[in-house]
Order: sequence, then structure tokens, then C-alpha cells
Amino acid sequence: MNARAALLLASSLLSSSDEEVVQRVHARIVAENVLVQACTDVQARDPEPGLASIHFSYEIHGARVGTTARYAGRVTFALGEVTLRVPKSIVWKGMTSADRERADAFVRAIYHHEVGHVRIGELLRDALNANGTINAADYFAFGAQADALGREGFERFKHEEAAYDELTDHGRKQHLASGELAGPDTVLDCR
Repeated sequence: MNARAALLLASSLLSSSDEEVVQRVHARIVAENVLVQACTDVQARDPEPGLASIHFSYEIHGARVGTTARYAGRVTFALGEVTLRVPKSIVWKGMTSADRERADAFVRAIYHHEVGHVRIGELLRDALNANGTINAADYFAFGAQADALGREGFERFKHEEAAYDELTDHGRKQHLASGELAGPDTVLDCR
């Protein structure tokens, strides 16, 4: 895939709704109702109430070139099982309708932040898969190059996820993210 095609694909991935992203990767949603005594207990209970778990992997595909000892092939990256752990609802005794609206907005903000992790994984997967063919003098050199590319891609995935959380302070400053990653902050206003 050339750089232009990768860019077009990336822009189409970013312009998807959160729900489309979840459907595209067949994410499993684990959602629970959160019951607390008071609004202030919500973030005191768990400073990061959501979690995205993404199995980011790679496969090596290679073959001998003709009758020579040369090998050629690719490293292909994939998102495997994706699980999003998010609150289903947040409830405390004596909630007003305004409290419910704020709590619901908070839950949606957490969901958006966690889907952002999936978007990062998709973009990185597609960028890495746009890399060309590996050519090597023999099977062992091919394997070493392919393994190195795979490890580098996995390390880059971990780095990109950490950078996203650092930029957004795990969602508390989601407005600082760019494009479709930007959104409401995961802060519950307990007026």
C-alpha cells in the first residue's frame, strides 16, 4: 500500500463514530453499574474508571525467492481481541436530573477516551502494514529483520498508547487530543 492510500485509509478510520470503531474491531464491552454514596466518591473510587485492552500482534510471511537462497516477505500487524471496560451507569443516592445528565456525560467521555486507544491502534497498524517487502540474503537474515520490525512495531504501539494517555491525562484532558480523538474531558463536576 502506498503512502497516499494509507493516508486515505487512516482518514476514513478517524472519521468513524465511536460505535463504528467498536463494531469494526468487534470489541467486547465490559460495563458495570457504579454505585457510590456521593458524587465525590466516583473519581476517588477509581481515578481511571475505564480501560482498553488491545491485543496488538504481528505475523511474519516470507518465502524463498526462486531457486536462490534469498528470502522476501512482509511483517503484518493486527489488532486481535479488543476489550473495553467502562461504566454502564453511575448512580448515587439523592441524584438530581442534572446529576444524572452530568454522570451520563462522564460515562460517554470515558467511553470516547477508551475508543481513542482503539483508534490509535488502528492507525498504527495501518501505518506499519504500509511498509514494503523485506528482502534478505537468506532465511536467517530475513527472520532477524522481520523479528526486529515486529518488535519495533510492538514497542511503537506501547509508546503511542502511553503518549495518548500522557497527552490526555488518561482522558481528564481529552480536549487536548486532535481530530476525532478530541472530546469531552473525563471529569465529573460535583456541584
